[in-house]
Formats: sequence, structure tokens, C-alpha cells
Amino acid sequence: MKTCGTVIRYFGGVQVERSFGTDYEKIFLGLIRWLLPLTVCLLAAGIWLERRNKMELLARYRYGTDTRWWRVRFFRGIRFGIGEGAILFCIALAADGISPEGISPETGRVFLLWFAHFMTMLSFLMTLELMGMKGQATGALLLLEGFSFLAGILLVRLSAWMYGRWGMYFQSAWYDRETGVPVWGVLVAEGVLAAVSYGAGRFFLKLKRAGGT
Repeated sequence: MKTCGTVIRYFGGVQVERSFGTDYEKIFLGLIRWLLPLTVCLLAAGIWLERRNKMELLARYRYGTDTRWWRVRFFRGIRFGIGEGAILFCIALAADGISPEGISPETGRVFLLWFAHFMTMLSFLMTLELMGMKGQATGALLLLEGFSFLAGILLVRLSAWMYGRWGMYFQSAWYDRETGVPVWGVLVAEGVLAAVSYGAGRFFLKLKRAGGT
């Protein structure tokens, strides 16, 4: 597989070769590259959410209930995330298309895993922002991503449960059948987490209304 293309380098995750020892410098550099597109997309989503807050401040009453407002806001955010994620990935894909190495045959799998992972992180961002973590949510999510990935490297027996590995092609069973994370299990789990995140937002709004705040 071609490993030097833009898509693989920034969206494929971190390669960890254990056969000759763990090269932590290489791992940290790979982790920085992995976090870069996620950071760009989450920051853009955070700016979009802030602008939506200002626009909806006076128009929120039109939705009738807070839970209806949250449903509209959540799925608009998902649509925005789909657009920005697709644009960023297409830029990387175009860079590979004009490079001597060309487009990797694994690009589709890389995109599926990264995109599902980003959608889950975006759902977390919207819920945390709703709960008042404005300005801190993006940083918290990126720290979770980095620390859980590194924990998966150190705690091999628990590595399949570490969220930071889930979106990485190089950490999946598609790349490493022996130690990689089961792909379809991860995709289902991330779908469940996104649904739980949405439900947590609804629950928070109901508690807030019940408390009269």
C-alpha cells in the first residue's frame, strides 16, 4: 500500500511497528498529523455553532420547544460537518491525484473510518457546547483523542476499547488483522455514541426546563 500520500499521511492514523520496539518519536509525529484535520474541522464547527447561537437567540421561540430546537440544531450541525469534512478530504484527495504516487487503493476505507470518527466527535462537540463548555469543548475532545490513543499503545489488552484508535485505518483490522480494532464493531459503536450524545442533549434541556433555568 502507498503510505506517503496526503490522504494516508493525515487521515490514515498512526502506524505502530512493535516488532523492532516502539518508536515514540514517530508515534507522536503521526499523532500530530492525525489531529491536524480533526482540529481544523472541529474549530470550524465551533465557529459555526457560535454564529448559530447569535442567529437563533431571537428566533429560537419559533421552534416551539427546546427539544425540537435541539433536533434541528443537531442535524444542521451534522450536515455542516459532512460538508466541511468532505471538502477537507477532497483537498487531500486532489493532492494525491496530482502527485507521482497517485491515489492509494485504500482511500475509501480510510475515508469511511475517519469520517465516522469525526461525525462522532462533532456530536460530542455540539452536546458539550449545549451544556456550557463553550470554548473548551474542542480542546477537551482533542485531549481525549490523544490520551486515549496513547493509552491504547501502552495498555495493549485494553487497546481495542480506546476511543482514540477507532478512526484510524492503521489501527483497524483492515490493516492489521491480528491486533487491529474490529471495523464494523467500531462503526456501530460510534453510531451508538452519536445517538447517545443527541439523547444527552435532549435530557439536559428537559432537566434545565424542569429546574426553571
